[in-house]
Amino acid sequence: MGLRKREVKYDYLRTFAVFAIIMIHAIPAETLNYRQWLFSAALLPVLLSFVGIYFMLSGLFLLKSGTEDIPGFYYSRFQTIFIPFACYSGIYYWYYEIYLREEPLKWQEHLAAFGKGLFTGTIPMTPHLWFMYVIMALYLCAPFLARMMKAMSDRDLKIFLALMVIVQGICTYFPSFGLDMGGSLQYMIFKGWLIYFVLGYALKRLYGNSRYLPFGILGMAGFCITMVQKCFTPAFTPGIHDLAPTMIAIAAAVFLFFERFGDIKTPVLAKAAGHISRYSYSIYLIHYLVLGQAARELVEKTFIRHYYVPRILCETVLTFLISLAAAWIIDGTIGKLLKKAVDRVWYRRNKNRRRGLNG
Repeated sequence: MGLRKREVKYDYLRTFAVFAIIMIHAIPAETLNYRQWLFSAALLPVLLSFVGIYFMLSGLFLLKSGTEDIPGFYYSRFQTIFIPFACYSGIYYWYYEIYLREEPLKWQEHLAAFGKGLFTGTIPMTPHLWFMYVIMALYLCAPFLARMMKAMSDRDLKIFLALMVIVQGICTYFPSFGLDMGGSLQYMIFKGWLIYFVLGYALKRLYGNSRYLPFGILGMAGFCITMVQKCFTPAFTPGIHDLAPTMIAIAAAVFLFFERFGDIKTPVLAKAAGHISRYSYSIYLIHYLVLGQAARELVEKTFIRHYYVPRILCETVLTFLISLAAAWIIDGTIGKLLKKAVDRVWYRRNKNRRRGLNG
């Protein structure tokens, strides 16, 4: 596909997103001094906004088109989402429960334990895979959400966005004032990570051609409010990341920045971003294992371990490069074989079904 046809801005955005998420996990949970704390406190809101942007990118494309054939849509997502998810989960399970396990189990026990872990989210050492269960749930709803979005007028969509942000703001901020409304709002279905899924589509549709400055100011305001909360009202900080309206503002500002200014068609950059974008999903899946078992240990053996920021950067870059290589190898071997096997089953099923109908 040529550079003119491909919207490279989304490749850049996916590349930055996976790099940002790796850096989130590379930042130490504890800091030794105020400067280190301030650095991580300021960097985390920007990096965490890319978690929401991942959902926004999915919603942008899925809610716009591609969901007309519901069985075909589910099959496509089963191939591109669930199969890699199961494959990489299997790698984590093999490493921690078979390779490192001191007491061996029978293969039937391993199979049962892996299946239970996969469907209950208890695969060992995979805290980042919470994302997968959310995205798969959203994909199940996507064909029907797409029809709902297309049936809305622009005015309806704006009201819908405002309603979701207001409800999420209530759920985020009111408990700090002793007003926990979780019980009364628990049945409100339009909240949580669904906001970002809808937001990507809505921002593109409603504000894709609007002036960027108001959204840039809104994102900066969200960042400043977050920092004020962290520095001056630390007791008020729970919940300010992820789904807080301030974080939604930051994510919207970053998303629209790439939407307006990210279509840079420099051949070398565009080609590199396109390659990384194709493997970004697999990089995300494998990076936690690479960071914890390879990159971090390698950096620990060098003098860089004594320096806070260089250590974070080195661990991030090293994890990114190793994960990219691993994703290229795994997707081209195990992943490819699994997809071919599923294709054959699907083809035979449809062939037998057509025979039954014709017979």
